[in-house]
Amino acid sequence: MSERPRRFFGPLIGFTLLFAAFGPAVGGVLFAPIVVVLAAQYGAEAAGSAGGFAAVFGHGLALVFAYVVGVGPAAAAGFVYGLWDAAAPARAPRALAAAIIGGVITYCVYLWFASLGAAIAASVGADVSAEFTAWIDPWFPRGFDVTLRDALVACGAVAGLACAMAASLIGLTTQGALTPTPAPPAASGGA
Repeated sequence: MSERPRRFFGPLIGFTLLFAAFGPAVGGVLFAPIVVVLAAQYGAEAAGSAGGFAAVFGHGLALVFAYVVGVGPAAAAGFVYGLWDAAAPARAPRALAAAIIGGVITYCVYLWFASLGAAIAASVGADVSAEFTAWIDPWFPRGFDVTLRDALVACGAVAGLACAMAASLIGLTTQGALTPTPAPPAASGGA
């Protein structure tokens, strides 16, 4: 007569695997077009440079890079989303939460890479850094690193949204798994 408790760890692992498998693919495919669109605010020259940058790397190489760099953050986003799905109220916006989670985790990874790059640049020395800056500056206008950051965060958010929608389509949920089940009523001992 008691209701069987909902599974939790199976769907949580399912979310993690789904996000790890499809998140980098969605983000990798959308990265180049989003960079070109966001670079348009810096003018046609910046958009042309971004288009050239995207053409050099291409979607194929971008997908390889997306999987090398993005599997860990995508899996983390799937795990956190699975926890959110279990703990959120029934009417909470799950797909919107997945987009926010994906964007925040991608932003944190960007900050980590930026600090790692700054540490490497500081350890290499000012001479190499100045030569590298002189070589790279004509290709990318000022503020282009902000465009790359915004594109990465947008790709993470869209990938989180797409993965949450795919999970919803296949019926993958941890919803209600963490709510305690009420204890059965005690039998009254009457004589």
